[in-house]
Amino acid sequence: MKQLFLLMLSFFLTTALMAQNTVSGTVTSEDGSPLIGVSVIVEGTSSGTITDFDGKYSVNAPDGASLQFSYTGYETTTVAIGNQSIIDVALSEGVALEEVVVTALGISREKKNLTYATQTVSTDEITQARELNVVNSLSGKVAGLSVSQSGAGVGSPSRVILRGNRSIAGSSQPLYVVDGVPIIGDITNVNPDDIASISVLKGPNAAALYGNRANNGAIIITTKRGESGDIKISLSSTLTAFQPIILTDYQHEFGQGNNGIYTVNSEQAFGPRMTGQSVDHWSNNPDFPTSTYSLSPQEDNINDFFQTGYNSATSLSMSGGTEKAQTYFSYTYTDAEGVVPNNALRRHNVNLAVTNKIGSRLTLDARVTYIRDDIDNELAQGESFDNPIRHALRLPPNIRTEDADIFEFTNADGDNRQHYWNPGSNGGANPYWTINRNTNERNSDRVIGVASLTYDLAEGLSLMARSTVDKINRQWENRWWNDSYIIADDGRFTVTRAEELEWNGDLLLNYQKDISEKFYINAFVGGNMRKERGSFLSGTTGIALTVPNFFALANSQDNQTSHNFGGPRDVNSVYGSASLTFLDAITLDLTARNDWSSTLPRDNWSFFYPSVGLSAVLSDLVDLPDFFTFAKVRANWAQVGNDTSPFQTLRTASVSAGGNNGFLQISTTIPNENLLPEETVSLDLGADVRFFDNRVGLDIAYYLTNTRDQLFAVALPVGSGAEQFFTNGGDVENEGIEAVLSLTPIRTQDFNWDIIFNFTRNVSTVVEVNDERPSILIAQDFLRAFRIEQGEPFGEVFSRGFERDDQNRIIVGTDGLPVVTSGLTTLVANYNPDWLGGIMNQITYKNFNLSFLIDIRQGGSVASLTNAILYGDGLTTQTLFGRDGKAVFGEGELAEWGEAVKEDGTPNDIEINTEEFWRKVGGRNAPVGEVFARDASNVRLRELVLGYRVPLEKGPVSALRISVVGRNLFFLSNAAEDFDPEVLVGTGKAGEGFQSFGPPTTRSFGVSLGLDF
Repeated sequence: MKQLFLLMLSFFLTTALMAQNTVSGTVTSEDGSPLIGVSVIVEGTSSGTITDFDGKYSVNAPDGASLQFSYTGYETTTVAIGNQSIIDVALSEGVALEEVVVTALGISREKKNLTYATQTVSTDEITQARELNVVNSLSGKVAGLSVSQSGAGVGSPSRVILRGNRSIAGSSQPLYVVDGVPIIGDITNVNPDDIASISVLKGPNAAALYGNRANNGAIIITTKRGESGDIKISLSSTLTAFQPIILTDYQHEFGQGNNGIYTVNSEQAFGPRMTGQSVDHWSNNPDFPTSTYSLSPQEDNINDFFQTGYNSATSLSMSGGTEKAQTYFSYTYTDAEGVVPNNALRRHNVNLAVTNKIGSRLTLDARVTYIRDDIDNELAQGESFDNPIRHALRLPPNIRTEDADIFEFTNADGDNRQHYWNPGSNGGANPYWTINRNTNERNSDRVIGVASLTYDLAEGLSLMARSTVDKINRQWENRWWNDSYIIADDGRFTVTRAEELEWNGDLLLNYQKDISEKFYINAFVGGNMRKERGSFLSGTTGIALTVPNFFALANSQDNQTSHNFGGPRDVNSVYGSASLTFLDAITLDLTARNDWSSTLPRDNWSFFYPSVGLSAVLSDLVDLPDFFTFAKVRANWAQVGNDTSPFQTLRTASVSAGGNNGFLQISTTIPNENLLPEETVSLDLGADVRFFDNRVGLDIAYYLTNTRDQLFAVALPVGSGAEQFFTNGGDVENEGIEAVLSLTPIRTQDFNWDIIFNFTRNVSTVVEVNDERPSILIAQDFLRAFRIEQGEPFGEVFSRGFERDDQNRIIVGTDGLPVVTSGLTTLVANYNPDWLGGIMNQITYKNFNLSFLIDIRQGGSVASLTNAILYGDGLTTQTLFGRDGKAVFGEGELAEWGEAVKEDGTPNDIEINTEEFWRKVGGRNAPVGEVFARDASNVRLRELVLGYRVPLEKGPVSALRISVVGRNLFFLSNAAEDFDPEVLVGTGKAGEGFQSFGPPTTRSFGVSLGLDF
């Protein structure tokens, strides 16, 4: 890996000496203030860029070309390049409608002529507010986009959905593209300082040319490039602190025990009222200094476990070059700690980009990015017994922090033992033991390399050849010390190595020209070869370490190994596109692509898919009332194919190796030799209208998407010789509307206020699954079953519920407790929201800028295993009512689920102790999900940035910016009340609608400083 990096680095530095024509400069308003996000496009082409925070830009342009500068609220300006390499422009106030958007394959186009839905996101707030995972910064800013965070702690990935879930068994997440090249996975560790622009292409209509992985839309990232002129150096530093927000309302009245009696080793809090009485100490250490202690409320013992985390990022970038050669280099170091002690991240991002003109026709564009991640104690998630959150949130209210913090001791035999009030517990542990003695270190190295050559064959005609590689090496080391109850009573050690590689080769012939005064054409044809490879190697000591707490694979009599190969997958493709624009107002887009995938049967491995789009700028075609600034309508239809994962056409076998001889195990899934490619068909209709000199704008879209012939496994009857059969089937429909409303209430020379509202409503329906098996189980655990049900909304969550009579009244038994259904058959949750919204305010006054984002989620629901266990343990205030034995189910605080009757139909009047109720409906093994489902609606202040640009005229520093930043500062409302419904388990679809011991949500605040030299 290092040799590859050095080789590419040497190559790029060598080519930096070659020739290249690049124009750069600064765009300001008439008063000299830099303008951010100005579109700079080479006139008559689709090549362009946008200005950065300081109004700077850099763009490649052929001899004799002109640059067009356009910005909302300002007049469009066109400047002939001539022999200039630096062009500074001051825009006059007026109305401009042109905006450059990076679309498929890295090609820039004017947004007004697009035939499909796309939305750009400003990178300035993203850089300043600075999330560890860049994709989290998109939440609330893009119509149709939903972001949910996983519970793996600092630097954890997120789940992103555009326009609803589509796939029954596969991924519904979008494709991520950096500088025109698809990458592996997501952009979790991409450096925000290197990002020049972000465009979100919504649905298969916008992303048809990216192939089968883009049927869920695409998020397009373009990175910064070098500028000609003197070397420019930028230094930025951001420091933010984040605090845990504990939303659960814990009770501090009753201590350990049951039935009002103190029990020294109890994990529940139904014991006596805590009044400071002396009780036996819980310690299992015979040499513990005290045998008794005061039974008193410890109101901060859970808060004490967590800490204030931080994120410190320092970035250095350099840019410069001649008129014919430019280089951009950046290095960013990120140091972060989470709110869980010992959970930390260290990240190095190195980026080098070189652009060169070789002779008069040949251009070289190359980039290499190296990312190193080191994560200490990546958090286990959900119900895992080595998840420290699970144990921290279950601390009984009388456990003193100073006692629990002594998490281990050495017994008389010299053995290290866990210090815990219930030794050997099945599901319990001292949380301080977990963070110190159940450790997980993860390291990853990632190299993304891009090299392209573009040859100008004739005016408007060019040929590009490009080769890219994305390679990731990851390794994990997991250590469980002896006396880790259940999961490693005698210790365990696991080492894992994983490699992923994706290589893409592209050849693209592009033609763009004004073929007459009325017609402009932009067309290209190309081919792509994609290869995916991977491997996974794991070794573990099995159930026991021979020498206690000596972590080596050889230290075991039961070594177990696993070696799997990811892929291989080869996909070859040819594609083409033609965009014809008439009078710069009517645009017809046609695309076509054919893929050949190695994962499908030979007879079906070729699949073709097209798209067609039409847009018309009505304001350029007909006379509209004076208050109209711009009006456009568009329509687009697209079809996208998709393949499956490798080896689905063969029945595979695996060899398991352990302390005994290995054995061969045949896959329990029967393959299908007649698999067809999956197909997504989408219709997208939209309109973009703007009024009153562009001070009011509305961009609205309607879409209908059907994903058919999906690829998944269906269950087989018992005795069939297998468990599942892999086949085609299913039809998932997503129908929705999106709207983006922009307002500029105030626009003066010194003061500007922009408001952007976005709204999304999506309805996701499973039209069809399989007539023989109309229900597919995606995930099941103690609390719920996540199923895809034919004819029902996507993502139904089922659990236990209350038995009801024909009048929907809850039936109680002779003990006064409600009767519970025997299986996971009651619909309790569906995470899909009724609608999503965001309100972004951007205010500038002279050198000050203020932006804040309100993020809204309305509807959807979540089933909480966390609450089921906490309530079953008697730890929350909700469990205080009725401990005196005078409660009646169906009355008072136990009436929220409906009216209750006895088995004979008469009103329930049987008094109960609510400890019996909560232990029956809560707990881990058989909780009643109907009780623990929560509305996921919430409104929060997602982001706040207040910045000031210090005016400088002399000295080595050309620009100084300072900002106060905050993220997720507080909830304006939260229907779930005692947890954040946005933090789920993992990033797979099974995590939706399910909450289980995720880390507490956090608010962050800090300061960002930027210097340019």
